[in-house]
Amino acid sequence: MIITRHNMSVVTIIIGRHRAKKVLQDLFADGIHSALLTSARGTLMQDKWYQSILSMIRPELAVIQMIVPDPFVDRIMERAARLAQLHRSGAGSIFSKPCVDLHVKGTFPLWPIDQEELPEDDASNYLCENLTAIYLISQGERTEAVCRAAMNAGSHGPIILFSEGHGLRDRLGWLRITNKPTKEIVSVLVENVDADLVFAAMAEVGQVEHVGRGLIYRMSVQKGLINIDSVYSKTRHAASIQQIIRAIDDIKGNKDWRDQDSIAMHGGATAGLGFMSKLSSESVCKPRTLISILVYRDNSHEISRQIINMGAPGANINYFQFYTQADSTQHQEFAQISIIVDEPSAIELEKRILNEVEQDLMIFTQPVTHSISYELPMQDSTTRMYRGVPIS
Repeated sequence: MIITRHNMSVVTIIIGRHRAKKVLQDLFADGIHSALLTSARGTLMQDKWYQSILSMIRPELAVIQMIVPDPFVDRIMERAARLAQLHRSGAGSIFSKPCVDLHVKGTFPLWPIDQEELPEDDASNYLCENLTAIYLISQGERTEAVCRAAMNAGSHGPIILFSEGHGLRDRLGWLRITNKPTKEIVSVLVENVDADLVFAAMAEVGQVEHVGRGLIYRMSVQKGLINIDSVYSKTRHAASIQQIIRAIDDIKGNKDWRDQDSIAMHGGATAGLGFMSKLSSESVCKPRTLISILVYRDNSHEISRQIINMGAPGANINYFQFYTQADSTQHQEFAQISIIVDEPSAIELEKRILNEVEQDLMIFTQPVTHSISYELPMQDSTTRMYRGVPIS
């Protein structure tokens, strides 16, 4: 049996790993029905003049995801922000992204629908609604350079998740040794005024337009709150750089002063003016769709291979612990399979997954506003290729 739910959203919380279990217990006590938990690491640069030659500091973090009906988003985010004390500097972040539609096949657990929204719990006045989430997937050797580029362009310290990649590597035969199965997903949450510059800086340093270098994409965030540090210092200052930037925003009455191109035109110093000119407009503006499939971990590799055989260009698998309110001390092992496809292909692929995969699963789609990846150029069938480059 297939159940379809409309108006669902994914709420994501990023906090210190040592606080995750306590926050989860408080959320369950506050009425949350289920949540997914996984580990991640943060990124901090040291506040030293020679920081560019030092390794990044990697604090351990936890990522909590909840798939909830839209009427509950404000209430859950407000209470989660309070329980996780996200008003404190560097405490973490929380944000939500809407799903187009959500389908459940089999006995997969889902938020019940027999509750009503509590209108008095409205957090809209406390949350920012002009945010963008940026994700870059790579093999890992360029992760630190990408993180530095993102922070130099104005983002907080990026969050890094581990993932398994399927697709291209599986088609390489013995050459698969040249492509690692493990991937790293670098993610940042930035205000829209900074999104273009951060996106372009990460794309250039990540070399995503080259074969085998990965993929970068961005998505609109419905609501969110960012409070993640990017600089570590033993010296205690009265305010963080994020607090200083927000104060200048309030004084100026807008965020236009952050536009580095505008600063340069008025004689100020800036960096990265050539970023956007180096990216093809076709690849940047091409709309795509993110398809997410939640499955039991034991079935993830089989289902991933089956989806690749349906024509999906590739897939990434992240592993989660699934907790429920009924038994918050025990968990099940789940996997999330993520696929980026062109908009016209998404609906057909989603239908095939629901009809042909004989396993319990949950599947939903979300719009991707911008993306860049290597695209194999159209060539005559007689043209010989080497590493994606035509040779005579």
